[in-house]
Amino acid sequence: MILFLDCFAGIAGDMLVAALIHAGAPLDRVLADVRAVGVPGWEARVERVFRGPYAATRFVVEPSGRPDSTKRLGDPGHGHHHGHDHGHDHGHDHGRGSSHEHGADAGPDGFPGQPQRSWATIRALLEASPLPPGVRARSLVVFARLAEAESRVHGMPVDEVQFHEVGAVDSIVDIVAACSAMEALGITRVVSTPLPMGQGAVQTQHGLLSIPVPATVEVLRGFPVMPSPFGGELVTPTGAALVAALAVPGPMPAMVIRSVGYGAGSRDPSTHANVLRVVIGDGDAGSAAEIVELSAEVDDLPGEAVPPLLDALLAAGAVDAFVVPVLMKKGRSGLWIHALCTSDHQPAVGEALLRHSGSFGYRFVTMGREVLARHFEVAATQFGEVRVKVGSRGGAVVHTAPEFEDCAKAAREHGVAIGQVQGAALAALVSGASTSEQLDRVRGIVHTPTPAGTHVKAPR
Repeated sequence: MILFLDCFAGIAGDMLVAALIHAGAPLDRVLADVRAVGVPGWEARVERVFRGPYAATRFVVEPSGRPDSTKRLGDPGHGHHHGHDHGHDHGHDHGRGSSHEHGADAGPDGFPGQPQRSWATIRALLEASPLPPGVRARSLVVFARLAEAESRVHGMPVDEVQFHEVGAVDSIVDIVAACSAMEALGITRVVSTPLPMGQGAVQTQHGLLSIPVPATVEVLRGFPVMPSPFGGELVTPTGAALVAALAVPGPMPAMVIRSVGYGAGSRDPSTHANVLRVVIGDGDAGSAAEIVELSAEVDDLPGEAVPPLLDALLAAGAVDAFVVPVLMKKGRSGLWIHALCTSDHQPAVGEALLRHSGSFGYRFVTMGREVLARHFEVAATQFGEVRVKVGSRGGAVVHTAPEFEDCAKAAREHGVAIGQVQGAALAALVSGASTSEQLDRVRGIVHTPTPAGTHVKAPR
């Protein structure tokens, strides 16, 4: 699936999470992944709000136990909400070596009791967590981009960069949640418009700083930006890192649109609709496409280093990666590493191959391929909802495959074999229990306010 980011009003980490949830990412799965990182003391909710002509979704992260954290989706005050004093442009706190989320991502009161966390500490948390490999790999790449930018701003080793108490919690939640939502939606390629740079200055503990702030500028090295007539901070460091690490710049690609989502910032200015629009779809059915295959042989890579290598290749944009045992010259056992990617991802995938494999070079060849159009249906089974990938060619369904992670989770929860869940999902799909209308009902947890709302609390 292709994810297109229409950043006409900018982007922040929470806006991307909200837009992906609005587009159909399951909120319970996303927040379960965030909780798996093991950072306590936060709680999150989604709100249905309006920004200009758009009915949009907000994703709000705040400290556990705040007085206003009892508000629920659909409560008064969360529809047309005009009174926020913290949107994309509220205050910053740039201490030496600290990284902060700005604007819509950070709450005004901070996260009391949270320690400062270095990039080395956050990296260890992510690597030790039971996150799905794809979520972990993407999260590490994004945080690394943010940490490297901060290290250049403050002139210090990257592992010593400290993430301030607000930025650490907000950034961990937003980055992991965004990567989890992409994984849940089956995103394999991300394309983004150039990012609009706001105007003006922002007050910090060191005085006024020009917008865009230093961390955002450093994160976006090599990524196209453009001026904007709108004032204030439009692109936050976390939003910039998510785009720069995971997306390639460009216009909306050719695709069959499957879903659209709108993620709102907390401000509701009169000058423009403060939303991020995401468009999700699959490529043309049965169309020919070019793919680049990168490969290298190594004879000194230990087996335990292979999974992190594959994770890094996939996070860099590879559509597939695998390793084959081979017998090399002089009878040495080795590994033949393969990565497939589009041409625009070749530099990043090549860098990941060299960095994580120990190889001193790699070969690449461009070849053609034909791909099926793919989209997801949601099958309602006795074991819960299971996503089923549907591949079609010329409008006819060719293959269907239940998502393994969904089946494995349901099998664990119900104490049954994975094959039993897979069979139930396929049976539900054939019987018509899974339809586009059902998928809309699943998304309705965000689109339609409910009296109970949606509210999840992290463990203390």
